[in-house]
Amino acid sequence: MGSQAASLQFGVEIELLLGSRKKAYGSWSALAKDVSKRLLKAGINNHINEGGSRSAENYSEWSIVQEVTIPSQPANNLWGIELVSPVYPAAWYWAGDIDAVFAAVHGAFMVVASPHCSTHVHVSATPAPLSTVELGLLAKAVLYFEPALDGLAPTVRRSSSTYWCQSNRVSQAFRDQQGLDSCFSIIDAAVDSAAVAGEVSATRAVVEAINLFPAGSAYGRAHGKKHDFVRGKAFKWDFSGMLPKSAGCGTGLGTVEFRQPPGSTAADEACAWVTLALTFVAGVTAVGDFGVDNVDAGASPAELWNVLHSGAAFIGWEGLGTLEHLFGSSSSDSDN
Repeated sequence: MGSQAASLQFGVEIELLLGSRKKAYGSWSALAKDVSKRLLKAGINNHINEGGSRSAENYSEWSIVQEVTIPSQPANNLWGIELVSPVYPAAWYWAGDIDAVFAAVHGAFMVVASPHCSTHVHVSATPAPLSTVELGLLAKAVLYFEPALDGLAPTVRRSSSTYWCQSNRVSQAFRDQQGLDSCFSIIDAAVDSAAVAGEVSATRAVVEAINLFPAGSAYGRAHGKKHDFVRGKAFKWDFSGMLPKSAGCGTGLGTVEFRQPPGSTAADEACAWVTLALTFVAGVTAVGDFGVDNVDAGASPAELWNVLHSGAAFIGWEGLGTLEHLFGSSSSDSDN
């Protein structure tokens, strides 16, 4: 990534199932207003994003969104909610804000662990987005390091049976490929197409390689798809944010989204997943060639550890902070 690694930025989406310690709420909006008030009192500027708009204005401060994938339980006074951060520079002291957010939430609400909750981290580079070459490196790393990354996640977030974080290896672009070498060749061909088709077309080819969903799926049939199509939000890593809005399936935000992490019920957990996403992207794109010990077996935890430390050093961090605890507890099969 060259000099851009120090200019990585991110946003985090924290899905929570909340219940009040003191009062019942008649609606989601009533809960959201109370959460907003308590965050503001803690010094966290925020607003309620009723329509879920993705406009730039909604990423200038924390926002509160209704998350429909988390079933609310009004009878039990439990409500699904998503807290969406502003865009933070990687090198800024963002962990303090996340600490403040969770302190405010825990002070007034019960945070209930739920398999329906997850933590999503969007990573981008500034002032220019990740190049097609960098995106290709990251795509190959997503496939190669999957076993090691799976080892850090609870069991429920590893299997492709979990609809919203399927393995990128099951992308339809790789369906006829037996080994990672042939998958890498498809990604390399996508990157190399820039010489003829241009950078935008090559970027789309990389996204299609890593995020291609079957037309014959239930979603594809319901939406009348006649050809396989990009549906990044179904995969552990969503590259579709690198596509322009005009592509239909793109957001134009220039981000890569890490969707595998489970719900975070504490600040340390959310910070660990943010650290993992940032150092992984920085380590892979900054080193340029992350090395492959055994392409068919995938990366070992030690290989992942080295890449993350390289990424941390490139960003300018000393160590991996709360992520070190995540490595220490990776043998647990807890789904929390």
